[in-house]
Amino acid sequence: MTNSQMRTDFAAPLFDDNPAVQDLLGFDAVAEVVARIVTAGGLDPVTVGVHSAWGGGKSTALNLIADQLEDAGHVVVVRIDPWELEGAEDLRGTLIAQVLDELQNRIGAVTADTSKRQRLVTRLGGLRRRVAWGRVAQLSVAAAAALSPDLSSLVEVLTPQPGQALNDSDSAADTSDDVDGGFSSGAQGMAGFRAAFEELMREVEGIQKVVVLVDDLDRCLPSTIMATLEAIKLFLSVPQTAFVLAADEELIREAIGIHLEGASRGGLAKLYTEKIIQIPISLPVLSLEQAEAYIALLLCMNAGQLTTMAFRGVVEAARERRLQGRAPYVVSAEVASEGPSDEHLALAARCAVGLGADVWRSPRAIKRFLNALAVREHLARAGGASLELELLLKLYLLEVRYLDEFRLLSQKAAAERDALVVAWEIWARGEGDRPPGVREETRAWAASQPSLVGLQAQIERYLSVAATLLSDVRFGGAVTGALMRIIENLTHASDSTRNAAVQQLDELEPADRQTVVENLGEQVTRLADPEPAIASLSQVGGSYPDLAEPVGRVLKQPAVMRRLEPYHVPLLREFPTVLHAIADADELDGDLVRAAQTELADLQR
Repeated sequence: MTNSQMRTDFAAPLFDDNPAVQDLLGFDAVAEVVARIVTAGGLDPVTVGVHSAWGGGKSTALNLIADQLEDAGHVVVVRIDPWELEGAEDLRGTLIAQVLDELQNRIGAVTADTSKRQRLVTRLGGLRRRVAWGRVAQLSVAAAAALSPDLSSLVEVLTPQPGQALNDSDSAADTSDDVDGGFSSGAQGMAGFRAAFEELMREVEGIQKVVVLVDDLDRCLPSTIMATLEAIKLFLSVPQTAFVLAADEELIREAIGIHLEGASRGGLAKLYTEKIIQIPISLPVLSLEQAEAYIALLLCMNAGQLTTMAFRGVVEAARERRLQGRAPYVVSAEVASEGPSDEHLALAARCAVGLGADVWRSPRAIKRFLNALAVREHLARAGGASLELELLLKLYLLEVRYLDEFRLLSQKAAAERDALVVAWEIWARGEGDRPPGVREETRAWAASQPSLVGLQAQIERYLSVAATLLSDVRFGGAVTGALMRIIENLTHASDSTRNAAVQQLDELEPADRQTVVENLGEQVTRLADPEPAIASLSQVGGSYPDLAEPVGRVLKQPAVMRRLEPYHVPLLREFPTVLHAIADADELDGDLVRAAQTELADLQR
């Protein structure tokens, strides 16, 4: 395959952000374990939490779990996405109604006896009426009286409508005048819901378990999260039910804490989630080898050169090598038409090695990186200036990982740019001094192939393409719930809270600390009072020598400098390069510029 062919294949369709239906990540083992847990007789009822950070593959894992469960014909699988229901007046009731609708669909399919089917549907109608009574209870007496003095009529109005999967005679049973739905308990409202639901499940034939898969919970507002958890809690003591919650556990706890309020909310939120989620399971974070395999499979799938069966064979072969620990997990096939191309494998390896951990450990961040790379390739080709994919990748990695050096390269004239590239690569080989403005961590990038020496025309084409785009150099891949809590505390008005958060950075990996710094910069641009975030950036840069340069880069971002006021300048004494950037900026407020100039003069005394 030629480079041109590889470029065309790569630039075919972009990668969507939808959950995968095929396991390219090696999550099948997790799906199998979860399916076994929720169908086991010894754990009944049970709630399983499937946890990962943003873009970690939670929705994909739910798809795989659903496939495992649907192979067992005695399980009713209900998919719920509370995020799609935000704004509903009674979210809890709406979620419960979804479960009842799916159960009614299955009853209609598995119950041959017409009279029994009608009786079961009537009981489902009774459960819906209990939900409606719960809605009535939420209204004040005055509001209820104003709406309707006839509570029975009000209940009819508020009763959730069942799905239309059954025939008219079955649906008509739902309009029975028996508000209690034919149940032995005469109580109205939600108080007897669990007992009524349990009685229904005992009578249903061919259904051993109702498993509710809850997705996107960590995208929701705190009120939606609490309503969803309350709906789950309502079912928790009912045998033959199970819930699987896909969410970032830290974000869920934070939302619960906001809802609970008060000084001890953190501890209460932890107890609350532990009470509901009996078995937490964390999805594996991608290793470098797994990221390389994932990229290779995405490129192979994107090329569209393999039949469905052939691609399944590639995925299964990767799974076997993964289980055996034989990296790389995706390799060339003996017959080219039955496996990935050598070019795709080489590109996957380059991407995985060139990216930072904050990107390659998140499947969604990997897709976003590949999409952004493909967009640049499309733009270059559309402008009649196609670039070799290896060169395109190397320059884009510079833009993504080392933005300051990328800007340094782009700001130089052609002759100076060529001299910088030559000196950069000589230094990377250990044969010269490091060029001014270039950081030590760029050595591996500069030493990688292809060499940029003598390619000024191609570099100029790439810079022209990059100038038309806003590069997302973070891709959001590393912001976990735990990091978000640290960032929130670093922007707190209390000095002691911020100091404690700074100390927590000791426990983080270097890539996570960089993510905290970058997100603090974003907070400076968003907060009404950016001073706590600026103070934390100053403290972090002074406390961690390895973060001094990243903090300086963040503080020099135009959007950040525009939020600075003259009284912030003393916080920047440890960052002379930032002060110089402010002092030399024509577009900033004059008082801020003069404050920076004064501070620099004091430092020089």
